Amino acid sequence: MSMTDREFIAKLSRAASTGIIAVTGAADALGLSSRAAALKLAAMARRGWLRRARRGLYLILPLEAEPGRPAVAEDPWLVAREAFSPCYIGGWSAAEHLGLTEQLFRSTLVMTAAPVRGRTITLLGHEYRLFRVPQAQVTDIPLVWRGGQQIAVSDRERTLLDCLQHPMLAGGIRHLADMMREYGQIPERNFPKLVAEAQQRDSGAVWKRLGYLAEVLWPEESGVAEAAQTRLSAGNIKLDPDVRTKGRLSRRWRLWINIPVSSEMAQT
Repeated sequence: MSMTDREFIAKLSRAASTGIIAVTGAADALGLSSRAAALKLAAMARRGWLRRARRGLYLILPLEAEPGRPAVAEDPWLVAREAFSPCYIGGWSAAEHLGLTEQLFRSTLVMTAAPVRGRTITLLGHEYRLFRVPQAQVTDIPLVWRGGQQIAVSDRERTLLDCLQHPMLAGGIRHLADMMREYGQIPERNFPKLVAEAQQRDSGAVWKRLGYLAEVLWPEESGVAEAAQTRLSAGNIKLDPDVRTKGRLSRRWRLWINIPVSSEMAQT
């Protein structure tokens, strides 16, 4: 590696605290135009000193890396922040972090307002499940520390509400029910906050699923079901929209109960 290349990598490394650099960041670090920076990054990737993650985004390889050895970025959350911003970690990935589930998922679930293509993407050895949301939904997200970097991760209440609106974000209603059971048992539970945030979201689907599941899973917290009952929208929806069968209709909740949910903890 020439001295010029070493200086180039050193400048990029100083500019990229996570080890991942975009063309815009490289242009600023090197004092080049975006086009010139893109050409330089592509050339260095061909020579094995960078690894292309996706268009315009590169992983800086350590100087001691073995030639030809696949490079894997250590923390998938940091890769997600760089690749899919504006975004936050949500759904089942947030639930794992928050202690709402012991279920292990292969993919990292990312809620993003970026114009991404496809729902499942593999970057730098990590698999991501992407879910598009409006720009306004990725603001005011709590930050957590990961390896000296801050990552936006939905809190317990937002995680549950996201999954109530779109059960696939929990891996289906059964997993969501397990998450809600756990939420009802932890000291950090905050039912008034959950109801208040549901009011802000004002989604008929959320109220129907929340009311039904709260009545089954949190029978002692009648205030949640009562709040939901007064805010039901017209029409019937499925408890789990990804299950083909309709099941039985709960007229009380205007909900097709197509997945059985029990008040008892699921057996794994």
